[in-house]
Amino acid sequence: MEAEKALERITPEEAGISSRQVKKCIEELMHETTQMHGFMAARHGKVFAECWWAPFNSEMVHSNHSFGKSYTATAIGIAVTEKKLSLDEKMVDIFKDEIEERKICVPELTKKITVRHVLSMTNGHAANPSIEGDWIANYFTAAIEYEPGTRFLYNTSGACMLAAVVKKKTGENVKDYLTPRLFEKIGINAERFVWLKWPNGIDAEPATFATTEDNLRLAILYMNNGRWNGEQIVSEEFIREALSVRIKTDEAPEQKDGRCGYGYQLWACSIPGVYRFDGGQGQYGIIWPEKELCVVVHEGGIAPYGPQETLDVLYEQLLLVADDENLPQDRAAYDELVAYEKSLKIEKDKPNRLHPEIDFSGTYSVISGNADPWIGMAPPGGFDLFAIYRDHSKQEEMTEFSFEFRPDQCRFRVNKDTMIKASMDGELILRETDNVFPQLKNYCATARFVKPYILEIRIHWVNSWAETKMRFEYQKGIMKITSMKLRLNEEDNWLVSRGEAIKVEER
Repeated sequence: MEAEKALERITPEEAGISSRQVKKCIEELMHETTQMHGFMAARHGKVFAECWWAPFNSEMVHSNHSFGKSYTATAIGIAVTEKKLSLDEKMVDIFKDEIEERKICVPELTKKITVRHVLSMTNGHAANPSIEGDWIANYFTAAIEYEPGTRFLYNTSGACMLAAVVKKKTGENVKDYLTPRLFEKIGINAERFVWLKWPNGIDAEPATFATTEDNLRLAILYMNNGRWNGEQIVSEEFIREALSVRIKTDEAPEQKDGRCGYGYQLWACSIPGVYRFDGGQGQYGIIWPEKELCVVVHEGGIAPYGPQETLDVLYEQLLLVADDENLPQDRAAYDELVAYEKSLKIEKDKPNRLHPEIDFSGTYSVISGNADPWIGMAPPGGFDLFAIYRDHSKQEEMTEFSFEFRPDQCRFRVNKDTMIKASMDGELILRETDNVFPQLKNYCATARFVKPYILEIRIHWVNSWAETKMRFEYQKGIMKITSMKLRLNEEDNWLVSRGEAIKVEER
């Protein structure tokens, strides 16, 4: 099975770029407006550069955000290839039963929307339909301002509808449908690949978590016009249309690479002929078919400028300097590059320097508020998008917690089920813990007293860039709790919630 077959590795020189140049590229990727997590590059389907910044590693799945839209689009392409679906089918026809069941009065222009329009984000909506609640109903009742196919409006509701299209036309969820048709054929471990679900059981968006190499393999498939080891997995016609400008995006609010045009759930780049899978905060898969060059990145780029800066570095320091011919081998430079790649790690947290004025040890019962430590991802001013994807069979609300202190560690237990071991010296030690996302257990945590009466526990949920800062301030018998969840946005960086608790023995 292809899942057991490794991609071939070559030196950068065999890919037409010097090892010294690759090292320079990696160095410049670590700019001020991001935290790099994983990077891979391949030429002619062969890997010539790869590195992860510890504690991130090659086997760890990482949030894709809207990169996941391209996995859903690939499922649509395969369904078209298998003649289970036509891109010209109308959405109202596919969802006729759901529309009748909900007694929806569909706007006239909505009746014209085809699968092709949804793929290219040219639905015609005046504003993005909400993905809260009944998102299928929201899609078909949203106001339409433009003729479908004529105007671009970036949205996530369409990707959700495409996943529902796959379920309707094939009888399977996207991941289940892709497992034998894509994952097993191009070498993606389906058991490791995480695809969270909506409460209605449909595979959700944005909710995929993949390894960096998983994403590279998908990029290579597109670079090869949908072929893998001689097998046509997705039709050439679909890939050709996907890797083209289906609609101009001149008026998009994004940075420069957001205004170069859109294909099928992917973007055109500012280098002509280059396209990319693109997820929030810089989850990239860059494809240059003419040069047979693919680059993928997992990072935590600070919006609005960090992700574009990463793209600029990749263009200037890698793509645009790659030669079409092999370069002479430089063993010393290559060995230096490999050693450098293996040495990379993210900066550790601040160590504890203070002694508390009181003993924080013990068990506490929450008496008000809803401040929890779980993975959270929210746009500026918005709600936690990932709250809906939690395993609701588990205790979601933090109702009880406890602290146990050791010389080098604070043990923070939540609801008796989740143990967070936080290093007091700032070291980021990779660990696992059960939580409301059972498939996303990886974390690093540190603890320190920011004031003699305030304990801060910093949890890095390393299956993504997500981070939660939990601050506990003891005041007159009440433990004040503040939960701060990272947004990675320059203008509004934290989603904040608060609560209060008392020691159990003091109730």
